[in-house]
This record gives sequence, structure tokens and C-alpha cells, in this order.
Amino acid sequence: MRLSAFQEKFLLLALCAPLFAAAHLFNGWVFQQWELSSHIAWIYLPAFLRLAYVLVLGSVWGFTSVFIGSLALGIGMNEDWMHASTNALASASGPLMALWLFKVLKERPLQISRWHDLLQVCILYALLNALVHHAAWSFNQPEQLMSVHQMPVMVIGDLVGALLGSVLFTVAIRQLGLYQVINRLSQDPSVSEKGQSQD
Repeated sequence: MRLSAFQEKFLLLALCAPLFAAAHLFNGWVFQQWELSSHIAWIYLPAFLRLAYVLVLGSVWGFTSVFIGSLALGIGMNEDWMHASTNALASASGPLMALWLFKVLKERPLQISRWHDLLQVCILYALLNALVHHAAWSFNQPEQLMSVHQMPVMVIGDLVGALLGSVLFTVAIRQLGLYQVINRLSQDPSVSEKGQSQD
């Protein structure tokens, strides 16, 4: 039995949200010596998951996956609801803003098969994610603002993680021949339905 587009995206959300939380914990365990805090590290591998979720699942489902995963992580780390939800919102907003700015600057959507596109969106994401998080912390978690050096460290950590993830992602989809699957998942159903109705 073939799943509908909604069922497929919902199933992926149910898998991706806890995967993001687990990847964050794994990153903290592996790169503990490289952390400034539980939110900032010189290498942050889950950075690419944020981008990949939005790229593959689309804006709404990708945002929701990152938000739920981040919220569950914050609550699991004993943050209060306000802090956990603010961090989750910042975490999920960065990749959306990066993809939007990429489209504005390039005047076209990102193409997953182009390594140059992934490189550019990773740079935009690393900058925007750090800005959004620090703005959120200034608003309701000033104790997270520990050092003037932490923003560049966060940019570097997100960029390294996003680039490593991009390389692995690109190699994986090439080796496994998954471009068609990725393109199908990333298509906006409303756009494809419009196209079919015009045929």
C-alpha cells in the first residue's frame, strides 16, 4: 500500500524530530572538548540536519521537524518552556531564512544536486543561525551571552557541521541514486497539482 504525501511527510517528521535531538546529544558527547556551552561548539554536525530537513521535507514539515526535535531536547535538558520554545524557534528559523535569502540573492530556488548551491546556503545558514540564536538569547536568556567570541565560534561550528553534512549527503545520494526520491519529497504538492491541472 502506497502512502499518501501527507502520510509520508508525517512519518518522516516522526523519524526526523527525534533524530535531530539524538544528533545534538551525540555531537555533545563526541566533541565535548570543543564546546563553549551546550548550545555552542566549534563543530556542530546537526547543523546540516536543520538544512536538510527544510530542503527535503519542505518549509512547513522541515521547520516542524526541527522545532519539535529542539523543543524535546530543551525540555529533556530541564529548560523551562519559554527558554526551550524560544531556542526551538531560533533553531528552526535559521535554515528557512537561509533558503529564503538564497532565493532572493540568486533569483532562483536552490538545486540540491549542485554542490556550489549547498556551499552558499551553508554559509548563509551559519551566519543567520548565529544571529537568530543570539537575538533570542538577548531577549530571554541573557545568561547564554557569555563571551564576545561566542558568535564567531557558533558561525564556524555551524558552517563546519553544515559543510561536512553537505559532503556526506551529496556523496550518499549520488552513490545510492536517490536524486529522484529527494526531488519528489522536496516538491511542493500544490505546485505539482497545479501543473497537472494545466496539462
